[in-house]
Amino acid sequence: MMQVKSSAGETALISRDRYGETISAALRLFVGRGRRYSVKQLSNGTGVKDRMIECALVEPGNCDWRALPGDALLSISRFLGAAFTNEWLHLADQGAFDLPDGEEPTPMSIAAEAAEDTATVVRMAADQKWDAAERAQLPEIGRRKIERGMQMIAAGRAA
Repeated sequence: MMQVKSSAGETALISRDRYGETISAALRLFVGRGRRYSVKQLSNGTGVKDRMIECALVEPGNCDWRALPGDALLSISRFLGAAFTNEWLHLADQGAFDLPDGEEPTPMSIAAEAAEDTATVVRMAADQKWDAAERAQLPEIGRRKIERGMQMIAAGRAA
């Protein structure tokens, strides 16, 4: 893990440049020409000013680059969801998942969906190797399993 000295003599685990490069790259996956959202759509959906988004989209070496403040980054993350958040949260060796919007899932639905995903993985692993098509499915299956696990943790805390 690379550590960077700050002006106060403290060592930061993540450099400002690495943070900026990662956020810029993550934003460019979702925002811009040919992407899911324009800068204007993202601004309207998050309340983050257009110019702030534009400045975060460029590489940190560019004189127009500015780091997104925490409130802006979290607003954008909430709007774009876990797929965006996972593009930058890995810097902290962590991951994100989307919480369900509607009604809390039933214990039976969680168990049934978990069993279905486990059965899929077992079938895929039967030949002791992952082919390209199976590898392509693994991230989505893993994400669903993590989300269900977090739902179970939340249900246990509520009890």
